[in-house]
Amino acid sequence: MVETRRLSALRSRLSDLLLVPDDDLVVALSGGADSAALAFLLTGVGREFRAIHVNHCLPASPRLEAAARAVAEALGTELEVIEIEIPEGASLEGQARTARYRALLASLTPGELLLTAHTLDDQAETVLMNLLRGAGPGGLAGIPPRSGSLVRPLLPVTRSETRELATLAVLPYFDDPSNLDRGFRRNVIRLEVLPDLSARFNPRLVESLARSASLIGADEKFLVSEAAAVPVLEEGPSLAVPLGSLLAVPRSVADRVLRSSLSRVRPPHGGTAAELENVWAVVGRARSATTLAGGVEVVHEGPFLVFRPIEVVEPVPARVELAIGDNQVGEFQIVVERVDRVCRVAPIGLWSAIFPPDVSLEGRVEESGRLVVAANAEKAWLPGERRLPVAWYQPGTTGYLSVFATEERGWTSSP
Repeated sequence: MVETRRLSALRSRLSDLLLVPDDDLVVALSGGADSAALAFLLTGVGREFRAIHVNHCLPASPRLEAAARAVAEALGTELEVIEIEIPEGASLEGQARTARYRALLASLTPGELLLTAHTLDDQAETVLMNLLRGAGPGGLAGIPPRSGSLVRPLLPVTRSETRELATLAVLPYFDDPSNLDRGFRRNVIRLEVLPDLSARFNPRLVESLARSASLIGADEKFLVSEAAAVPVLEEGPSLAVPLGSLLAVPRSVADRVLRSSLSRVRPPHGGTAAELENVWAVVGRARSATTLAGGVEVVHEGPFLVFRPIEVVEPVPARVELAIGDNQVGEFQIVVERVDRVCRVAPIGLWSAIFPPDVSLEGRVEESGRLVVAANAEKAWLPGERRLPVAWYQPGTTGYLSVFATEERGWTSSP
């Protein structure tokens, strides 16, 4: 392809803005303009990568998959397609996002980083959404450029720039029609609120919000580092924070110490504002102790503030033959679904599994409190821990059992 002067200039400028680590790269290729532009830029700077497309099995998914395949072919890169089924929930958008990231991150091999095509506009939308729900500095800092194995190289680039680049490069992207659905809050922010605020008050509002996020993020990073310097002692499953050290630091730092301690005892939740006030009441001796959701007690013990899991009497070991539908096994719920179509999915997470359709399943709770699922009397799956080979079913075969487990106490992972 012969590049126009505008395409060459735009590619050169955006390439200089890319924030790409020197690691093995995987691009989340949605089929849209943003991820197509990201892949195009990486190709232009000589970075090798492979691409993954997640098919959500929604109405527009076939066209998005076709676009992703066409973009990958145009750029000469390898593409892996993963099909997922979105679990039922209050938020289709949230459920889809959670399932998508689980699938993408599970597909990484050691040493690989996942690149997503979040832009400056995504950053502004996220900051405004978090502001509207009353988020603290962590939420107002917006989307971090990197979190673990997840990297967002296009955060300095606007959506209009990625779209122009993809169009000038004649990349065969497809616009997801769900991005126009005003039933999603983010779309209302994107299509109505931000344009209205920009037109009435600040034509560079997207850049202003992103700049605010960057400044807040820098402050948040500093406060978190200060909190990490406060000693926290481990005593088995409990944590003890020296009150002297806690009271010697500013409240903003101490809050982060308390949230971090609570998230370690009761992962991953760092506590609500109301819970934090209850903990401070214990610190100030306005109350002797407080019990928080999820089974955590916070008490004074000498010079320490102790976060302690509350002792729970484990249920009597139970043994249940698992039938199609809902099954109760001790404090666990196991849902078994028979699916008659072709198996196109693989287990995502440790709280779901897939079995051949003709196996006999049994669930039991051991004396240790651990849930075990057996297939034809053979131990096959320890929900939340690991799946043994029998708890996998070969994609491409017609008919399978899809099994999900949850713990009713509410603080374990769910499928």
